[in-house]
Amino acid sequence: MNVKILGYWGGYPSAGGATAGYLVTTEEGQILLDCGSGVMSRLPYETKVEHLSGVILSHLHYDHMADLGVLQYAAAGAIRNGRMNHRLKLYAPSEPVDMHSRLYGEHTEVHTIDPATTIKLAGAEIEFVPVQHTIMCYAIRITYRGKVLVYSGDTSYCESLIELARDADIFLCEATICEGSVHTSGQGHMDAQQAGMIAGKANVKQLVLVHLPGDGNLEYMRQEASRVFHGPVAIPEPLSMYTI
Repeated sequence: MNVKILGYWGGYPSAGGATAGYLVTTEEGQILLDCGSGVMSRLPYETKVEHLSGVILSHLHYDHMADLGVLQYAAAGAIRNGRMNHRLKLYAPSEPVDMHSRLYGEHTEVHTIDPATTIKLAGAEIEFVPVQHTIMCYAIRITYRGKVLVYSGDTSYCESLIELARDADIFLCEATICEGSVHTSGQGHMDAQQAGMIAGKANVKQLVLVHLPGDGNLEYMRQEASRVFHGPVAIPEPLSMYTI
């Protein structure tokens, strides 16, 4: 299983960058986790909309879904031109209701995330756990042939995320708060040390810090996470690829 980092900034991207977007590839298909601002400028380098097994939105804030409408335009065009014989499969939270209602269209098959239900996409089993953000948000665990990827979504520190991330091969964890940064109010988010604490308690093999502040000292953040988590800690570069 590979994960390509299409975007990793939180809130809004730095110049030329993109907010949340992670392309997961198995031998049986591809899953797009979140579709934030700038993601659709990078996705065509990696795949085509007709090759996506499905799209999962952790929550309905624009930095995680701003480019979804553009992706839906691409799906509509692929269907119209005969390259795609199915609607775009989309999984998303039910709230906020007004945002959820905008997801529907003739080109999209919308499924509401149910944390009690495990789904299957691209041959992988996918589990959801609610986390603590300012709106309904889910962390996501993807298991494929014994390998595990966990994505935190946006959240403050919470015990449920530790259990979801237990023994994961790779853990994409938000780290939005940084000393000296004015990027965020901090509500519903974590700093790098908290991300490292969760990674350590969950016994993950590798931690990748995501949802980063554009004005943050990223090397300082990596060091802060490494103080409490003694496995590998990565700060992604554009289009970084991780294989497990």
